[in-house]
Amino acid sequence: MTRIIAIASGKGGVGKTTFATNLAIALSDFGKKVIVIDCNLTTPHLSYYLGAESYTITINDILKEKVDIRYAVSQHNGVMFIPASLNLKDLIDVEIRHLKSHLEKLNLPLVDFVLLDCAPGLGKEAMSVLEACDEVIFVTTPTVPTLMDVKRCREAIGTKNKKFSLVLNMVRSGKYEFETEHVYDLIKMPILGTIPFDRNVIDSVAFGTPILRMKPNSPASISFMRLASTLIGREFEYHPTLFHKLLSNFKNRIFGR
Repeated sequence: MTRIIAIASGKGGVGKTTFATNLAIALSDFGKKVIVIDCNLTTPHLSYYLGAESYTITINDILKEKVDIRYAVSQHNGVMFIPASLNLKDLIDVEIRHLKSHLEKLNLPLVDFVLLDCAPGLGKEAMSVLEACDEVIFVTTPTVPTLMDVKRCREAIGTKNKKFSLVLNMVRSGKYEFETEHVYDLIKMPILGTIPFDRNVIDSVAFGTPILRMKPNSPASISFMRLASTLIGREFEYHPTLFHKLLSNFKNRIFGR
């Protein structure tokens, strides 16, 4: 059964799109069929974070009924994706509230995960995505303002029939950060995993290359793989040779070697 998951956040700047991109890659490297969709129409970044420079169809075209979503999926870095348009004029006449009906047209039996990179906060874009999904993963840093934003979002969404979980990103274990157990006490939401602050991620974003492709053995990359394995219910134990094997498998799929 396809799992449609919104990757959400209470505010911007917490690494939500970095998370969505690398989670999609990690799941793909575990052999799962994944489509990641940029649903942040006003400030789209997914294509850049994925390192995709060439594509012709966007989610804007789909929402304007110009293209059937089944024929809109591109592929890059081993992941299927649908970007959002970077052109401001493509925001005109876009109906994000119809997203759910478009997702239903996908050949979902052939897809394991659809990840929706959601706009931050509780605006129309974000709420439409949250309506369209079955599960929500909130990405946040372990600080008071960002955690309170997640708490507010969770309360606003209410008790709808969805599964909620939390990922703590850019964790430094600093003096002013919440400990994991205290986060749960505050948010009352299962914590799917944590991703440490890793300067390699800053470099990967600057180069427009996902950290799992740029440095697969970095601390953040290992955490992404561990988190993906938790999501699919598999045991994960880090071995450097495993990452070389996964990267080799990825190159074989892309280049046919």
